[in-house]
Amino acid sequence: MEQNQLKISKANSTNSAAMENHAQLIVDLMSFCQTLCKQTNKVGERLCKEVMRLTHGRVRLSLPFQDLSNGRYVPFPVSVSFPVQFCNRIYGTLEVAADSAHPAMPALPLAIAQLLAHICGSLLYNLELSAFIEGQSQRLDFQQPGHLTRREREVLDLICRGYDQQAIAARLNIATATVDTYQKRIREKFGIHSERDIALVAYRTNLFSILE
Repeated sequence: MEQNQLKISKANSTNSAAMENHAQLIVDLMSFCQTLCKQTNKVGERLCKEVMRLTHGRVRLSLPFQDLSNGRYVPFPVSVSFPVQFCNRIYGTLEVAADSAHPAMPALPLAIAQLLAHICGSLLYNLELSAFIEGQSQRLDFQQPGHLTRREREVLDLICRGYDQQAIAARLNIATATVDTYQKRIREKFGIHSERDIALVAYRTNLFSILE
């Protein structure tokens, strides 16, 4: 019993030390992704290069849409790999090379490699979402909205959360015709004509956040 507890304690200490030694890697990766936010050009490719750079060539983020047509593909001796996914979206794999000093071991602790795979999945999902919203927003011709009434803000919030007219009417206990009137007023204040653009303008003008 005591031996098992001692092994568990040593394992926890090893994992904690590994986390501390590689904490800066995670921080640097997160900081880099902040610079990519809202960009739409080769975001995945740039993240792959940054993962390779930050890990000194020990880890490769492999994405299926990478352009390898330039003929500069370099073989990568994979020791272990983890799927890179988030919210049921599979982006690729995180591949870890073998440790040069101990070829039977991966060059990165398994716990760190798995954490890095999870973080890459989350970052790719958010970068993809941010780039999509930014791309859709660029086509918009809208104006900075004037003052919205309390009820208009309530209707706007529900629109942004995916409610249709009937659901909004039921939620606010008002008629669907009244909801339609509020939507028209919101579009007028936004300077847009399409109902589907309401959520994009609300996002761009900081009138809505899914975190609220």
